[in-house]
Amino acid sequence: QVIGDDEQLDSFARAASCELLPDETDIEKRDIKLRKIVLAENSPFVGKTLKESGIRDTYNCMVVGLDEGEKNLSPISPSRVFGVGDIIWVFGEEDNIKRL
Repeated sequence: QVIGDDEQLDSFARAASCELLPDETDIEKRDIKLRKIVLAENSPFVGKTLKESGIRDTYNCMVVGLDEGEKNLSPISPSRVFGVGDIIWVFGEEDNIKRL
């Protein structure tokens, strides 16, 4: 959703039209999921930052949220160090999430 006056909306529409990618015809064939992962003591991600974890680069998944020990929902930053009991919410294609 975009909010603005007519002039702002027209300006936004012009700018956005330059950024649009061609329609992906196979988008409905992709199996994209949102999964909750609880980090156990033996998790390879514990003690690593989000950036060091390789979740995006290695597994092609995106961390979209973090619950710290089921207490607080926290904004996620690349420098955040994962701890035991952290709950991460991961978005990605089903095959990549399974590899993760």
